[in-house]
Amino acid sequence: MSMKDAKAKKDAKAQRVKDLQRTRKIAEKMDKELTKLEKVADKEAEKQSKLQAKEDAKQAVIEAKEAKIQAKEDAKLANIQAKEDAKEAKIQAKEDAKEAKVLAKEEAKLAKIQAKEDAKEAKMLAKEESKLAKETEKAEKKAEKKSAKKLVNDTAKAEKKAAKKLAKEGEKMDREDIIKTICEKLGREESSAVAV
Repeated sequence: MSMKDAKAKKDAKAQRVKDLQRTRKIAEKMDKELTKLEKVADKEAEKQSKLQAKEDAKQAVIEAKEAKIQAKEDAKLANIQAKEDAKEAKIQAKEDAKEAKVLAKEEAKLAKIQAKEDAKEAKMLAKEESKLAKETEKAEKKAEKKSAKKLVNDTAKAEKKAAKKLAKEGEKMDREDIIKTICEKLGREESSAVAV
């Protein structure tokens, strides 16, 4: 390697070192600037944040006031609506009462008609029952008459039969009495013959 090349190499190395140092200095300077800018930005952000918070607080107060006003308006409207509803309900109640009265009258009328019909029916039924009872009584009397006639006939027949039976038995009894009397007489005659 020649002296010229060695010197060039050395110069180039020195130049590189210089460049590096310069670059480092620039980087440090830039870093300081950046730090400075960051601090400024942070301060600005903090300032903006405070301003925003103030704005938000102001807005919140305004919104709260508006909400209060709106609530009052709503309450007022609700009150008016409630009054209207009550009025309508009253009118409706009157209408319902009127309808109920008409309906009750109609029902009473119908009930009266139904009661008349029922009474008429009951009267007819009572007449029918009375007629039936009379017919039943007539039939019973007829049956009793028939039954009594039969009983008389049956009794007469039974008495006739009994009389016949008694007459037969009477005849039998008479015969037996005659036989008994004859036997007794014969017995006495034998006794007296033995005694002689």
